[in-house]
Amino acid sequence: MQTDMPKLNMWFVGGWFAATTTALIFSLIFNFYLSGVRLIKPTTQNFNLYAAIPKSEASVSDDISFADGRSRIIEEFFKKHKAPLSAHGNTFIEIADRYQLDWRLLPSIAMQESNGGKKVIRDSFNPFGYGIYGKLVIRFKSWDEAIERVGKALKEDYLNQGLKTPVQIMAKYTPPSLAKNGAWASGVSAFIEELR
Repeated sequence: MQTDMPKLNMWFVGGWFAATTTALIFSLIFNFYLSGVRLIKPTTQNFNLYAAIPKSEASVSDDISFADGRSRIIEEFFKKHKAPLSAHGNTFIEIADRYQLDWRLLPSIAMQESNGGKKVIRDSFNPFGYGIYGKLVIRFKSWDEAIERVGKALKEDYLNQGLKTPVQIMAKYTPPSLAKNGAWASGVSAFIEELR
């Protein structure tokens, strides 16, 4: 009976080893499958390379974008009114920033004077009614030129002289409107509010 004992222990140890080895191999294969590891076979090498490739089901980004929405607001404002100036939002913002104007002022004056460029003197590109007195008409080569020149004039001849609100600007820009209870300033102010 004592001679059978070492055989029994060897059988037990051998069986345990085989079962443990099988379980380990199964566990490795199962984990390998779950981890998403793919087999990569290089074309010029004689070996297999394994790499854990992340699943591409979802992605996370920490990028934050900043954009100035004022030009888009102006473009949408003019589109809503079906006005020709809808493609010039960037120019309005560039000029407002250059001359330190309220970015809503020039578009509002253009809406008050010409419905955003719909009602202008032929070939004048003057949606602001700027420098128009009877037969005297200041003409520009493009909408962008008009926006720049009138923006500069507002800065130099109005804001720098302390005329900052639509009511103050009206007294010099369109004096006849004073006799009409300030209709021009009321209209410009309403468009400024619409752009807010």
